[in-house]
Amino acid sequence: MFKLKYRYLALLGAVFMIGCSGSSSIRQLNTSSQNSSNENTVAQWVDTQILAPEGLSLERDNIRYLTGNTDLNNDGSAEHFVLIQNSYFCGSGGCTAIIFDNSGIIISQMSVVKPPVLLADSTSNGWQDFMVWSNGAFRLMAYDGNTYPNNPSLEPAIDRKAGQQAAIEKVAEAEIYQQDGYEITPSKPTEIWAPASVYHFTFKHYGDPQAIYHAEVDAKKGTVDINPVSSY
Repeated sequence: MFKLKYRYLALLGAVFMIGCSGSSSIRQLNTSSQNSSNENTVAQWVDTQILAPEGLSLERDNIRYLTGNTDLNNDGSAEHFVLIQNSYFCGSGGCTAIIFDNSGIIISQMSVVKPPVLLADSTSNGWQDFMVWSNGAFRLMAYDGNTYPNNPSLEPAIDRKAGQQAAIEKVAEAEIYQQDGYEITPSKPTEIWAPASVYHFTFKHYGDPQAIYHAEVDAKKGTVDINPVSSY
């Protein structure tokens, strides 16, 4: 049975995405010093291994990127996904993405990637599969024993519509939505490596017209989490 929780979004200490100028970039942030150290280290890898060979730098060229980390091969060390957000590395189909291991070695480099980037429940050759948006669909990225595919647009398309529809029905069953909720709209997760089993939505409420509600449905855990997150 789905569990319904209500809470207001905490602004301090939460993981979120932010854009900055200068040598900063778009990153997932939190308050831990270890995470700050990881961000600085990843920035150095991007600067020296990706940008410098092209005659670019974070500081001089104000390069922006998205990043997230997770342990893809269950060895206790994180892998770091970087998605460049700059016209030099992007085309109509998407942008360049790089996966570093925890020592800065490039595991995989791929093109035509658009967010979101979702972690799948499946594994291939001991590494976790993930999905990226490419060529009009989510594409399953499976490790072949050496690397992940370099062109996601050629990989198998994953249809998440059935799961999304089931999640919409769960939101519609929630008590707060039953009390004059309306207009459920799918939304994209903001973080890199969001779980593929989690679906995000917004909806409005006649009883609270100044608020937009965010609903998060975790199909794997069987939970529905609803928060009033913003005002018009």
